[in-house]
Amino acid sequence: MLRIVRHGGKMRLPPLNPVVFVLLLAANGLLAWHALHGKRSLNYQAQVRERLVVAQEAYADTQTRRQELERKVARLREETLGLDTLDEEARRQLGFIAPDEVLALPGEQQ
Repeated sequence: MLRIVRHGGKMRLPPLNPVVFVLLLAANGLLAWHALHGKRSLNYQAQVRERLVVAQEAYADTQTRRQELERKVARLREETLGLDTLDEEARRQLGFIAPDEVLALPGEQQ
């Protein structure tokens, strides 16, 4: 328990032990380091927010791509699939042409 001492009309605390002073200074430094660089620091929270924004953008892109693929799959179901659509998609993806067709490539002039 601290004892207040009167000295010359003023009230003073007794001098602080140097070992206690060093321990308090070290504890203060440790708390300051964690406040700046620890897992709950402002810097870390800003990094987490940045990563969250990037992840949300990637998620939105993935959702858009998924919706496109779902629409494409819906068109390929038996109920909605027409032979012309199937023929067109097969020719486009595989690069096939029928023997009686003429292939006209863009950019070539004769």
